[in-house]
Order: sequence, then structure tokens, then C-alpha cells
Amino acid sequence: MTTSPSPILGCRHSLEVIKPIHNGLLLDGGPLGEVLLPSREVEGQNLGPGDSVLVTLYSDGQGRPMASLRTPRVQHGQVASLKVVSTSKVGAFLDWGMPKDLLLPFAEQKGPIREGDWVLVMVTTDREGRLLASAQLDRFLDDTSDDYQQGDEVSLVAAHGTDLGYKVVVDHRCWGMIAKQELRAPLRPGQRVTGYVQRLREDGKLSLSLNPPGALKSEGLSEQILAALEKAGGELPLGDKSSPEDIFATFRCSKNAFKQAIGGLYKERRIVIDKQSIRLTPQA
Repeated sequence: MTTSPSPILGCRHSLEVIKPIHNGLLLDGGPLGEVLLPSREVEGQNLGPGDSVLVTLYSDGQGRPMASLRTPRVQHGQVASLKVVSTSKVGAFLDWGMPKDLLLPFAEQKGPIREGDWVLVMVTTDREGRLLASAQLDRFLDDTSDDYQQGDEVSLVAAHGTDLGYKVVVDHRCWGMIAKQELRAPLRPGQRVTGYVQRLREDGKLSLSLNPPGALKSEGLSEQILAALEKAGGELPLGDKSSPEDIFATFRCSKNAFKQAIGGLYKERRIVIDKQSIRLTPQA
């Protein structure tokens, strides 16, 4: 017999209704005790004792667990860019899509923060179990990982640009890097994208790409290029010297992936490549 995991603040859980009270429904929060789902959340819902309801758990102003039917922008253990909606003597408050804003204490900030700023944070809890945000991501994310294989699909959150490319958060667990030549277009901090493990470095750090790996990537893109050429009458104003932005606008791929694909088509004698254009060969 399997048991359900203990409810965690900041996460979505299916909880059982214990009983209705004057200001809402009391839910069985297990180790958290009885959790209130306020009346404003359940208007029009036909829920009674024994029913299960999917809720997000959070803390009220006194540190008591509360429930909401809302889906947050980010859950406990995840990284996201959130907007600062106010500041106070205890820190900044972030909008994470819940009835109560998320506290980013001064001790968890990395620099001055003003209302209206966007901050990349991890949702976590303090030693007393209170829900909060932290911008000190290095405390939560590893620099290396041996859990991935080349070609694995991963979820990425963009952090910031570097001289080498763009630093990203991989599956909310570790850091990774997308090299400049692998970028389809400029990323923005907090942007969520799907990526792929490009290679496993000897130092354990992850090199990533936004393009699917290997033959699948090249074959799929090659077919797209041929179809676009036929639709355009046999010639397109894209070539070896075209900008990454122009290539991405047409084929939603990096310049490196585009050059690999047209290189394969050229070897097959299906296209002719010029600096600023490609065109079908007569037999293509």
C-alpha cells in the first residue's frame, strides 16, 4: 500500500474535505493539521465531507497554512522570475499568483530591489518552515550534474548572459550553459524554454542547446528548408552570411543548426549555397 506524500507549502496537493465552517471548508492537511479553504475560493463549488480538492498550500500573515484553488506561477523548489509588488522593513514582496504575496527577505536578496523590478528566485522555506523566496540561487543549485545523458530533453529557465553565452537553470536543479552559437535569438532573464544536453563535459558541467540533437534535428530542419524553397519558387534570401536573427525568424533555429542542415543538403546536391541566399538545384 502506497501513502501520499506529506503536503508541502508552496505546492499543489489533493486534500480531503473534513467539514464546512462559516468562513469556508476545512481540509485535512495531514501533518499540517486542518487547512482552511476560504469561502471566496469555493463559491459555486459543490464540495462536502470526504470530497477531494486540488489546492495550493501557502501561509497566511500569521504563518498558518491556507489553501487556494489558484495555480501559482512557481511552486516550492522551483525557479522563476517574479515581479516585486512592494517593499517593507522586512524585505520585498513578490507576486507569485497567490492570495498572499511571497516574501523575499533582505538576507535572501543579492542587491538593491525596488517595486516593479523582476527578480529570479527559488521558492523555499526557512528553518521554521515558513514559505519565502531566495535570490541566492547558488545555495540551491549545483554547478555540476551526472544525472543526464547527451541528447536528454530538459526544462530551462534563463538566468543571465555571459561572455560565453547564456547561463540557465536546468530542471530547477543545477546550472548549465548555452553557448552563443547555439542561441536562436536573445533570451531574457526568467524566460522558460526547452533545451537539450549537447555534451557532457569532463568537469561535470552541462553544455546545452535549444535545438533537438543529432539526425532528428538535421533531417527535420532540412525538410523544412526544402519545403520553404519550393514555396518561394526555388530561392531564399538566407545563406552562410545571414544574421542569426533572420535565420531564426524564418526557421526558428540557431544559425549553427541552419548551416549544418544546408551543408547536408549541399553535399546531397539538392541546393546551391551563396553568401546571402540558397537555391534549389535543377534536379532537386
